[in-house]
Amino acid sequence: METSRREVARDFEKYAAVCLAEFPAATDAKNDGNQHMSDHWAVNVAMVSDGDPLVCSVNQDNLTVERIHSGSRTMALSEYRAYLNGELAPSVYQSQDLSLGTADKYLLAPRPTLQLSRLVWDDLAASERQLLEANYSVDYFAAAEFGTIVDVQGVDESTPGTNAGAAIGGAVASAAYIDRAIRGGHSYSVGVNLAVGILGAVLGSLADKPATTQYQFRYTIKKGDGELDYIHQVQESAFRSSPGTCVLLPTLQAATQQLCEQTTDSLRKRQLAKLQAAAATTTAAPAPVAPTAQTD
Repeated sequence: METSRREVARDFEKYAAVCLAEFPAATDAKNDGNQHMSDHWAVNVAMVSDGDPLVCSVNQDNLTVERIHSGSRTMALSEYRAYLNGELAPSVYQSQDLSLGTADKYLLAPRPTLQLSRLVWDDLAASERQLLEANYSVDYFAAAEFGTIVDVQGVDESTPGTNAGAAIGGAVASAAYIDRAIRGGHSYSVGVNLAVGILGAVLGSLADKPATTQYQFRYTIKKGDGELDYIHQVQESAFRSSPGTCVLLPTLQAATQQLCEQTTDSLRKRQLAKLQAAAATTTAAPAPVAPTAQTD
């Protein structure tokens, strides 16, 4: 990942040129990283086009613009152009509020995030990818960047606190004071003895150690490509992620379960079939017929 980031930084002008070809009047092009969109397999170029701050996401493999982020919306390039032109964008999330203005009527609502394996994404047809990007904020991950927990083992490395130093320090200081009083012929004072004992306890407590709570877990992960990996994690809580959970690597951050379980066929049946049906319904909807004037 670090090598990939360095390559992007070195060749950033190449990706910026792809965006500037689509938006020749844009200015202030700079690397947006993943501030507004996922940077998996893409380079995000922030710029200002006709006064509109936007982020242009360029696919690193084929050097094409994949998505445009403007305001709080992420959309395909064709969608963004349709929005600028005041045309109907091909999305099931288009506004149905007829009280909005001509251009505002086609603003897209914030879309849900869809996490996909890069293998599944690459297996889709171009039209299927476009339909998904028109309706979801798509994050795709390489096979080595996610996996399913198949086993977890833990060790309690917590240690109890110690207070022997304070006890011994107080006792030694008190005994030393009494011994000096007896041997030196000095008068004994209970108050001074108590003060000396307390001071000794305070100094002795410096050698004590506080209690620590620490657990170490060893996770066995079946990655997206089927290979096994092992990750160690140290934490203060005894609660751990359960076997069967889909996680991102190497952080073990929880991911959507469909990221690990989804195949190209299941994606087509669950997401794409609904979107295609909705798009077909929108396309087939008859245009409203203006009322005809009635004559007496």
